[in-house]
Amino acid sequence: MINYIIGIDIGGTWTRVALCTDDLNEANMIIKSIKTPKDTEYSIANSLIVMITELLYDNNIKEEQIVGIGLASAGPLDMEKGEIFNNANLGFKVIPLKAPLEEKFPGIPIYLINDGNASVLGVHYFEADDEEKDNLVYITMSTGIGGGVICNGRLLLGKEGNAAEIGHGVVDPSSIIQCNCGAHGCWEVYSSGTGIKNRALENIKDTKLSSRILMIMIDNEVEKINAKYIFQAAKGGDKFSKSIINMSIYYSKIGIGLINNYYDCSSIYFGGSIMHDHELIIPELKRQFETDPIQYTINHPPKIKVTKYLDDIGLRGALVLVKYKLEGNPIIP
Repeated sequence: MINYIIGIDIGGTWTRVALCTDDLNEANMIIKSIKTPKDTEYSIANSLIVMITELLYDNNIKEEQIVGIGLASAGPLDMEKGEIFNNANLGFKVIPLKAPLEEKFPGIPIYLINDGNASVLGVHYFEADDEEKDNLVYITMSTGIGGGVICNGRLLLGKEGNAAEIGHGVVDPSSIIQCNCGAHGCWEVYSSGTGIKNRALENIKDTKLSSRILMIMIDNEVEKINAKYIFQAAKGGDKFSKSIINMSIYYSKIGIGLINNYYDCSSIYFGGSIMHDHELIIPELKRQFETDPIQYTINHPPKIKVTKYLDDIGLRGALVLVKYKLEGNPIIP
């Protein structure tokens, strides 16, 4: 009998489910995606049940062939209760996950993990070089900012599995800008997709920089501004859009410096939807940490890379979580 693993990745914008043979052969990986539902606190769990059921039915796979479900989600997570709490981007402060899935799929082990931690496992298994694997950081830049850290060959989890909530590290203590989490000056409010959009909306009316290209793209309807338009306009030479991106890069330098000071990592991999435009961000980050790192970090600087899997690295990491758990891999405490 062929065994399978199910991986789930719940993000602020998209929810993805993958089905793969337990050897994680990429040729056998099947993925379904939907916009993350936010109607009620049970919408996500209900949608996951439907997606998993459809994947099994469509591929003629029985429940007893599933050896585990890896569930990666934007956090924070309450591992004991199996639910999300105090989330900034999913619509509800408490979202049950594990209990509804266990009720529908009894007997199948379900493992929860923060999506940033899942992603660093995905990088570790699918693409990191051998010399990077023991001290590795992953940063996602999408609706929010999240992270995962492997230090001295061990995945850092913390007391509740939320050890690398780097997006809510404060990079500007004097800021009056409030994050969805309730704090002020978080990295996420400047450098995430949501942050880039909001900073543009705040500054567009008073800017002295030309925003002509951006305004043409959005038909002069300011409410249409989003991160995608800002990056497109910046590529076309829009000075205002470039200034917003430069602001996000500045705060990312602070964030990277803090991460390297704390974890002394060999490499940092970036992913998430913002990295579809990584050519506007990564070269400047590389230049900073290759030529003048001491402004932001006292430790030897890390290599800075972009994951080739971008939006899907967390989903892949959810699959890896189950594989590593079943194998007893020591990387997972």
